[in-house]
Amino acid sequence: MRNTKHLSPAVRTTAFSVCALLAATVLTACGAGGESGAKAAKDGVSTLETGSPAPDGKPDAAATPKVDSRRPQLRMDSTEEEIDKLDNAYNACLQAHGVPMNTKRAELAGAKQAWPMQGKEITTKYKSAFDACLVKLPRQPPEQDPAVNPHYTDDYRAYVKCINKTGMRVKMLQDEHGIATGWNYADDNGTNGFSEAKQIEIDKTCQKEAFGGKK
Repeated sequence: MRNTKHLSPAVRTTAFSVCALLAATVLTACGAGGESGAKAAKDGVSTLETGSPAPDGKPDAAATPKVDSRRPQLRMDSTEEEIDKLDNAYNACLQAHGVPMNTKRAELAGAKQAWPMQGKEITTKYKSAFDACLVKLPRQPPEQDPAVNPHYTDDYRAYVKCINKTGMRVKMLQDEHGIATGWNYADDNGTNGFSEAKQIEIDKTCQKEAFGGKK
């Protein structure tokens, strides 16, 4: 298992959707809404690219309050079935608008609906498509939105601490403003030999423990 970067809920469709897709692909750290697999970063650390091309899925554009108010809202207790249904609707919209889809990885994962290819070139060329489909992109639970939860980074720190208590070794990442952006495995054996299913279980459990019930 390679050292990998796990993106924070703010940089994905939702934390749970990422896990759902990771279960069907090579586990990087948790999944997506939509995930295109690991790529080599400049520092040699494999990073997870998600179906959301930018924070909260908005490629280089801020959604208007009118659009945001129409987007589906996920909850901490949203089921995998609910999340998959909403993610698939969003990805199907992108596909209908001409965005290239990662069909090969979807086939390997046994997924009926593929997710978009990643990269700056894609999000720039198909910006109008991402903008048009943004209304279908699920909003993450308020607890996992740093713009809504004033204790987001503290909660994320508790989430990482919870993961480490299980025997996995991970470290939290932060941006220049001190806001949590994800986590890396602390070393090449950061998974502690846990299976993909076990890592996903740990991730979900710790997300709920750290973020659940916050107002």
